[in-house]
Amino acid sequence: MVLDLKQDVKYLINPGSAGQPRDGDPRAAFAIFDTEALTIEFHRVPYDVKAAQKTIIDNKLPERLATRLSEGR
Repeated sequence: MVLDLKQDVKYLINPGSAGQPRDGDPRAAFAIFDTEALTIEFHRVPYDVKAAQKTIIDNKLPERLATRLSEGR
């Protein structure tokens, strides 16, 4: 998705998260800001959720942090 921006307007852009998304989509989220074209392009990419979950559990962090990675919330 590409969002066209207007010159001299202030924006607060939240592209999402690379690890703890809250929208039901477990893929990592990021955005690219093109300063010349004045556009924001949003992206979603898969990542190794199982490996991230294992790292969370191995480091004795709360299990809910690992569980919600696959749920995207």
